[in-house]
Amino acid sequence: MAIGDQDLPKRLDRARALNAIASINEGALSSESAPLLLVKDNIAVADMPWTAGSGLLGDVIAKRDAAGVRLLRAAGANPAIKTTLHELAFGVTGANGWSGDIVNPHDPRRVAGGSSGGSATALALGLGDLSLVTDTGGSARVPAAFCGVIGFRPSMGRYPSDGLIGLSPSRDTLGLMARTLAPIRWADEVLSGEDAPHGGSAGAITIGVPSADQLGETEPAVAAALDRCASALTSAGYRVVTCDLSAANALDEECGFAIALHETGQSLMSSVPQLTGRGLSLSSIATDEVRDLVELALGGAAVSPQAYAQAIGQGWPALQRAFAAVFDGGIDFILQPTAPLVAPVLGCGETVLLNGSAQPAFPTITRYTRPDSMAGLPSISLPAGCDDAGLPIGVMLTARKGSDARLLAFAEEAGKAFSQQG
Repeated sequence: MAIGDQDLPKRLDRARALNAIASINEGALSSESAPLLLVKDNIAVADMPWTAGSGLLGDVIAKRDAAGVRLLRAAGANPAIKTTLHELAFGVTGANGWSGDIVNPHDPRRVAGGSSGGSATALALGLGDLSLVTDTGGSARVPAAFCGVIGFRPSMGRYPSDGLIGLSPSRDTLGLMARTLAPIRWADEVLSGEDAPHGGSAGAITIGVPSADQLGETEPAVAAALDRCASALTSAGYRVVTCDLSAANALDEECGFAIALHETGQSLMSSVPQLTGRGLSLSSIATDEVRDLVELALGGAAVSPQAYAQAIGQGWPALQRAFAAVFDGGIDFILQPTAPLVAPVLGCGETVLLNGSAQPAFPTITRYTRPDSMAGLPSISLPAGCDDAGLPIGVMLTARKGSDARLLAFAEEAGKAFSQQG
């Protein structure tokens, strides 16, 4: 989308109405004709607000571009719009008591997902060509699934990491969102410095799908979408088999929460004073569940130093080995739902309804995106149709660490197969 698109003002108005826009560089927007890059507001763009969606950082202006922004700008993108997020990127619904909850463009009664909900909503409205976001435990993929766009998380360490207001250094990474794969593949080459193959995925491919017992409870429409996608891949000539993720999932349950919570407390205690010159004030966090989580992280009682040391020193490497064993066993890509349900209702807080039963929001929504995030694997959420109410569903492909280019090439083939299946 060129900046001069005549429909741009209408798209901006719609995105603002759904609380998807954090700030705009009006001069760049009016004077440039480059492709429009949306940037999540926990990533630095020079001379623009850099708030992480919180009054805690509400007066911070970035002095320079984050390295990822700088690379994409040098390659021709125009980072003129900052998008909103779940406050401090610490959640997966898009809740934000400071800037307003982010609204799903497919149903104004539903959440956009988080934490990169503003980018997903804006892209679904046709605003921007590409968004640079972050992903800690699903933040690039969950909102993409809820809003019907594509969300990509690269292997840990593939993209530069400076210029982020992060949470957990063990799994924070830049990510990408777009309506089609072409901008994501272009940006991946720019950010990684790796020339990606564009001729599809050559050779025999085996896709592993966990059993229904391992997947756990899902909404019927989500289960049906996964079955359709698996059938589409089979019809396209790929081998689809059952894979066992029980060891990886169990290890993530053991170590993932301890690592994330401990590191989040340390990260915020460091970044907030560094950026603002002030201490971290809980009263400046406007979203109740975010404030509660930050207080828990800062308290130290939830995760002792000993528990963190065991999780990061033993559980984390064991989790990485468990995933490696799955791929060593002949699996090229893992296929799962991105989330077990479609977008929950706005204002759901810490609880969502799954088939009529109240469930804790964060662990339920991130059931499939947490383990591969903790293991540092590349993963992509692709649109997989809608439920009967027209709410988007996403399915997710995950690959061995370092095989990002191969995953993106296969995702292109998989997307074609899914669309042919209808």
